[in-house]
Amino acid sequence: MRLIIVILILFTQISFGQTWTKGEIEDYCSNINKLKSENDLIKVFYPNMSACGGGLNGYYQGDKLLFISSTYSAELGYSSKTVYFKDNKTVKIIYREHYAEWGKYEEKYPSDKYEWNPDKMTYSDTLYSISFSSPISFEKSSYDKFIDNQVDYELIKRLTDCTEEMRNELGEVLSQVDSLKYITEMPYMCRYELCGDNLFWDVVQMRQGVIELLIDKLDDTTLTKANVVLFGGDYKVADIAYVALKEIIQDIPTFELLGVEFDKNGCGYCSYWNHLNEDFKNRLEFKNAVKDWYFKNKDNLIWIADNKYTSCDCQAKHPNGGHFEIKK
Repeated sequence: MRLIIVILILFTQISFGQTWTKGEIEDYCSNINKLKSENDLIKVFYPNMSACGGGLNGYYQGDKLLFISSTYSAELGYSSKTVYFKDNKTVKIIYREHYAEWGKYEEKYPSDKYEWNPDKMTYSDTLYSISFSSPISFEKSSYDKFIDNQVDYELIKRLTDCTEEMRNELGEVLSQVDSLKYITEMPYMCRYELCGDNLFWDVVQMRQGVIELLIDKLDDTTLTKANVVLFGGDYKVADIAYVALKEIIQDIPTFELLGVEFDKNGCGYCSYWNHLNEDFKNRLEFKNAVKDWYFKNKDNLIWIADNKYTSCDCQAKHPNGGHFEIKK
């Protein structure tokens, strides 16, 4: 009876493409992997430890979540979950358990007779591949050796419950970045206390978790109520996103990526504002240039601990206590 209840709960809580064949799901997941490898998906990193996933990354196309990758590390082992989505539905889960076999080790090398030797530890490695096809495909293997295909509905329920938790956690990051449109004041001259809207600094403090989201916002022309000091007008979400990005990664070559001179027509930084506001096409080109620059340099970014700001004349302690920059 308990198993029947578990099955009913599972099939009412999860929506998946029951008309898809396993082969169609495999082809779809391969396409997602290709998009990811070509940097055509937006990576979002959950800055905290996911309750059930550990280190958690989500990959989006626009606002659609297509792929989750998570790893929960333990002493001498780990578990990982890879989840694929289509139209907000889970279509495939790959779950791996890789753990030290303490029982076997203790049996061979009891602690009262032997000193601890990690080189003699053996590991279990169990892989579950679940495709939500019609019928459902469930494969269990170990070290590439097939074990069985008996569907474990209780395991599936635990995995799908965890999937929903991870989706919600990633959603928190998206919501935080989306809140940039509500900013009413940007930092300018902070002196001894941090100034500017807290919403701005909350996003900055997410560091690498929001870098690709911020780049994706560089063509968002939603107008905010934050005034552009000295140059007039109000910030667009794209402008705020770029300022936040520069607080996380410093020394981005802004005018090189814009393709205009810093002091064009003798107005200094206003050439940035004039160029981007002149034509929406300029924003798209700038966004693509920043994206290309980031993916070209991201593996060479290192963390520098300091209190240097790029967005304001500030003397307060930087909320991140540092920034990324290209390794010299």
